[in-house]
Amino acid sequence: MNMTKTHLQQQAVKIAKSSGFDLGKEIYRGNYYSPNRIRNIMFDGRYKNKAAILKIYNDAWLSDEPISQITFNQVNTSKLLIAPEVYKYKIESARQGWLIMEKLPKEGAFFTQPIKNKQEFADLYLEYRLNFPQQPTRNLTLAENLRADEFHIFRISRWLELATVQEAEKALAGEKVLLNPKEFIPKFEKGLNIIHKEFSQRQMIWCHGHFKPHELFKMPNENLCYLTDFAHSKMYPEGYEFGFIIWADWLMSADWNLSYKKWKTGVDEWLKQLRPVAEKLKIKNFDNLIIASIIERVIGSILADICAGERPRIEKEKRIKLLYHLLDDIFRDNQ
Repeated sequence: MNMTKTHLQQQAVKIAKSSGFDLGKEIYRGNYYSPNRIRNIMFDGRYKNKAAILKIYNDAWLSDEPISQITFNQVNTSKLLIAPEVYKYKIESARQGWLIMEKLPKEGAFFTQPIKNKQEFADLYLEYRLNFPQQPTRNLTLAENLRADEFHIFRISRWLELATVQEAEKALAGEKVLLNPKEFIPKFEKGLNIIHKEFSQRQMIWCHGHFKPHELFKMPNENLCYLTDFAHSKMYPEGYEFGFIIWADWLMSADWNLSYKKWKTGVDEWLKQLRPVAEKLKIKNFDNLIIASIIERVIGSILADICAGERPRIEKEKRIKLLYHLLDDIFRDNQ
């Protein structure tokens, strides 16, 4: 995963030379929890006299990103939501590859977080679900063959290990740990019980896996959006994406200095917008599903995004306090 700037640039030059891509400047870097763990890099340029983007990926997970994006374009019939055309690609391994694709029009812009028009975003999510391929575009991994509840618990166990290492290193360095086991573990165990109970009754579905504001590029004065970043396409438990939307737009992006009462309104507003979408998708027992989905996202946020992430200590402590309060409210309302 760790790749130096020099190596990435050398790799881009090599790909450009072999593919006929006219390499321009680096325009984006994606990372995995830390700026030092680069997962993809993008370059501006031209391909066959067209403005284009070269994306090189080296993910921590298995990915068939170019195939997933191409397949979506092949089956998609939406006039509201499209994806950039893929011109050329190469999958070098189960984790690594590259693609040359259509450059997004300069007139548009990605959604910003938190989203002001949640109704618009919810409508786009429904459009996406109605047009995304229902069948996998690659062989499933062992984890993707698990039951929905087991899949969630498998991922949470990995995040628990990340946080365990981080907390142990703090303790060894004489620093105060972020998570008091006597406070965290009871919430953790209650959360896992709810996740197990609800998702043991749910199915796994093939999906984009990263439907969030920063992946949607909106054209001004046009009723058209581009869906980007197909690197996370995989089998996820039904309902995962509802929780993911709330997590991406609010749980980890909202102002952490807000009082809990004001902060909680953002969660409630999303629930109001997503419930009608679930009804249109004929998802049963939405209230139980979204509770378990939010718990999964809260636990993941605490363990991975906060404990294993790079944020100021004061922000980490405040975000944990807000998320603990949310968990306590959920547990109290569902006794």
